[in-house]
Order: sequence, then structure tokens, then C-alpha cells
Amino acid sequence: MKHNMHIVILTAGYGNGHIQVARTLEQSLLRSGVRSVHVMDLYREAHPGLNSISRHLYLYSPWFSAYGLDYYGWSYYATKDLQKTSAIAKWGNQLGMKKLIALLQKQQPDAIINTFPFGGITEHLRKHGIQVPVFTVVTDFSLHNRWLFTQPDRYYVATADLKRELMERGVPAEAIVVSGIPVREPFYEPGRPPYPLAQSQPRRSLERTRSILIMMGAHIPLPDAQQIISKLLALPDVRVDLVCGGNEKLRRRLERRFAGHERLRLFGYVEAIHDRMREADCIVTKAGGITLSEAIQIRTPIVVYKPFSGQERENARYLERKGAAVVASSPRALAEQVQELLDSEVRRARMLQQYDELAAGCATETIVRDVLRLTGHLPALADRR
Repeated sequence: MKHNMHIVILTAGYGNGHIQVARTLEQSLLRSGVRSVHVMDLYREAHPGLNSISRHLYLYSPWFSAYGLDYYGWSYYATKDLQKTSAIAKWGNQLGMKKLIALLQKQQPDAIINTFPFGGITEHLRKHGIQVPVFTVVTDFSLHNRWLFTQPDRYYVATADLKRELMERGVPAEAIVVSGIPVREPFYEPGRPPYPLAQSQPRRSLERTRSILIMMGAHIPLPDAQQIISKLLALPDVRVDLVCGGNEKLRRRLERRFAGHERLRLFGYVEAIHDRMREADCIVTKAGGITLSEAIQIRTPIVVYKPFSGQERENARYLERKGAAVVASSPRALAEQVQELLDSEVRRARMLQQYDELAAGCATETIVRDVLRLTGHLPALADRR
């Protein structure tokens, strides 16, 4: 079905997740018959100099944090409960708005979708007489008050817990849909279960080498890569696959350090990362909302290593409380956690049960159909949750 619609998706390049969600929604909207979609990195286009500086500060924050200057974590927690009336919030809510209003007046979209917590958009729309529905996709498992500064027609959130938290902060229940976090289409495709062994069969008797996938991160790599590899390779019957992404310098250094080790495989950028994730017995990763959602959707057990301050630490804490991930703070603790996870059928079963609850349905499809319905381009559908 063709929809004579034009949609603007607003995002920002702080990490890879916000943009990835925007592109995922763009592709799904176009497949659903939407005429055109414009993805806009608002801060990059409106304030290129300030955006470049702030992105570099964000990307290098883990290195500064390692030396005791945790400015990103401090700013995140200091503003987590920030009120919309504060001077900082009012200043932040002005950023990019002039550029956005000019774009909207020119393109006259049928809907706006946010994948980043831009502030005060609805107020600026009213001020300029622009009537267009606004939708916000929350891309983490934790809530920061900046997500509240724009009052959209609909929030799409990862979990029922996050919906309850929004309601406690005054958002009406009918304005919140528990959709999950959108991930790329290949992650929704059925694949081989990560644990095909019957519980009645001892793992050792099958002489199966167990696979650990380490994902270094798109922009900010995991720390302690050499120590992690050494500890994991010391585990029995384990193969380690490490994806370096675009960090060729790291890959070459690790190749020299572990030259000839037959149970270690090093990869650069991997296009079909979903296949690697499905093959793995567990994943060692950062705690970005998108990567965690991908692993949950594929149902491969998660080990988070040294989550960075801010939303990643809150994501890790949430999944750890739910029994959906384990968190390690040193290479030795990581190896111990991985060993226990690989050896305990009961622990894995509990973790996969949590994934069944967290990955109910296709988030991308839920969001796209709801946006089309609320903008009058699909007939009314029964609410999924």
C-alpha cells in the first residue's frame, strides 16, 4: 500500500545507536509505502562546530574517565532529573530549533520521529503554528529527563518498567507504547538457537568447542582487550571471536600479540554481525541499548564488561537486575562469569526466558504501523500491549 506521506526522522551522532535506529525506521517506512523519509542529524546540520567538539568529548570520555576525570558520567547523573524550567534545559532546548523550523516549513512533513532526546520540539512547533504529530523512540533501557522535554504524541519504549517510570513522571499511559528498541531486519529472522544441546546430554561428551564473541564497539572500544583475550583463552574448550569493527590498528596489534593462536579469530568490520551473534554461546560487549537489544532479539546470553558511566551503566544495571545479563569489572571476573554462564544450563535458561519476555514482537514493525495508524494512513488496529 502506497502512502502519500513525507516523514522527518531527527537523530544525533553521539555513538552509533541513535543513527542506526533512525536508518532502520527509514527503511521500514519506505518498505511500508511511505513516499519519502528525510533523516536529519540535527545538531550536525544546525551547529557543526559545536557538534564536532561535543561528539569528540563524548567519544573520548572513557579515556578521561580511566584517569579520574569522568565528566560525561558526572554530567549525565547531574542532569538525569533535570527540570524543564531550569536554565540549562531552556538553553539546550533552543539548540537546532531554528534549523528544524526552517526545514519543517520547507518540507511540510506528515510526521516527525525522534531517536534522540531533543528538547522542547512541540513548544517550538506551536510557537510557529506548525501542526504535525511528533513521535519519540527511546533508545535505552533507562530514562533520562531529557526524553521528557519534548511532549510527543507517542513514546515508544523498550520495556513495561520504562513505561511505568514515564507514567510516574506524568506521561499519560495512552501516550506510551511498549515496542522494544528497533534493530535491523536480519536480527528478527529466525536462526539456530544458541544452545541446541538437550539438557539430558552432558556438554563435554559432545566435545563441542564453545564460542565467545567479543564486540569491541563502533566508536569506543572495550578496554583491556589483551587481558580479556588471555583470560578467555585459558578457559577449556573455548574459541574466542573478536570483532574490531573499523579499528584496524587494534586488530593488527592483537594479531601480533596472539600470532598463531588457533582458538582466536580476529575480524575487522563484519557486515553480517547477526550471523556471528547467532553462532556464539555468549557475547561480551558494551552496554549500548542497540547492541543489547540485538543480542536479546537473537537470544544469545550477554556479558557486559566495564559499562561506561551514564546510560550504558544504567542499561547494564537494569538487565543485570532482570537476570538478562551479567556484568564484569575486571578480566578475571569476566572469565569467571563467562565460565559459569557456559557451564550452567539453569542460568542460561533463566536468561533466555528473560529474553523471551523482552523481545516480544518486532519493535520496528510495531512503531511503523502505529505511526501510520495515528497519522490516518492505516485503519485502527488492536493495541499489541
